[in-house]
Amino acid sequence: MDTPLVTVLVPTWNGAVHLRATLRSILTQSYKNLQVVVGDDASTDDTPSILAAVAEADPRVEVVTHPVNGGQFVNQLALLERVRGEFVKFVMHDDVLATDHVRVLVRGLQAHPEARMAFSRRLHVDASGKEIPGSAERPLADRSGLLDGSDLVVRCLRAGANLVGEPTTVLMRSADLAAATEDLGFLDGETLWTLTDFTMWLRLLARGPAFYSPDALSRFRHHATQDSADARLISRGLLDWPRVVDWAHRSGLLADPGDRRAAYAQVLGRCAAWLIGPAGADLGGPAARAALLCLVGMHEVDAGVVGGDPDVPLALRAGAAPVGALLGTSVPAHVDSGLELVS
Repeated sequence: MDTPLVTVLVPTWNGAVHLRATLRSILTQSYKNLQVVVGDDASTDDTPSILAAVAEADPRVEVVTHPVNGGQFVNQLALLERVRGEFVKFVMHDDVLATDHVRVLVRGLQAHPEARMAFSRRLHVDASGKEIPGSAERPLADRSGLLDGSDLVVRCLRAGANLVGEPTTVLMRSADLAAATEDLGFLDGETLWTLTDFTMWLRLLARGPAFYSPDALSRFRHHATQDSADARLISRGLLDWPRVVDWAHRSGLLADPGDRRAAYAQVLGRCAAWLIGPAGADLGGPAARAALLCLVGMHEVDAGVVGGDPDVPLALRAGAAPVGALLGTSVPAHVDSGLELVS
């Protein structure tokens, strides 16, 4: 097989602690035909000097420097404009690739032209790079091959989990970038707090199957300074889930009422656990709103409401009348059922 150019995009901001290890894992790939573009979002640590040294030593590395911090999505969108490869992937600045990561996933997409994305199992490691005890993932399949896109969407939503993984795990065709990154960071015109990558995968899986390898071809690093450890962001992220479930239903990806109800119920359980947990009292607003949306969504299923208008998201359907029906009583029409994001 030939070795077409693969573009690797690395958005970073103050990532000096782990950036060297991340770049080393990219530049020592067994697959050599790489374009590596790093976006530095106005870092104030040693990131600029690290990038300058790496770019000088390896001509495959390009550095995009932002004079002011524009945020995650501005950085990612700027990187997407630099893509020249037939295949493209993101690598987060604190993650690490296995040596054969790119080769295995490129070969998978080449062998299966109908596949819209390729990904693998990943390891969860701590700040020092050691595997976190008890974090091992059960493989989605026992051997490499294709996973049906529609089935994988349903599995993810019923589990209330991004079973594909973070951006570092995925390789896609550049031809599919426009579909994957449509309204990047938003859903139905509202901000996505934690599920931007997951909605990218859903858009791709709606177009076809995925190539999957059960081998652990990347390492997702957990540490105290990353966004996924931010309690406020975790709380707001719960609000993404019922919106994504509803969007998937309206998009034809979650047609079975039983699957839709199970997906809402899964999220509702997580909201309840958060609300009764230590952070619930101070950071419970988004989780409470997410729980309400789940209850309205489940009521629609139980009442046989189609709720399929692609122009009316769940957050707009969850008004006084649906809430009143859910509670078995009347709710004044002027009462807005949506709770403000106060935390």
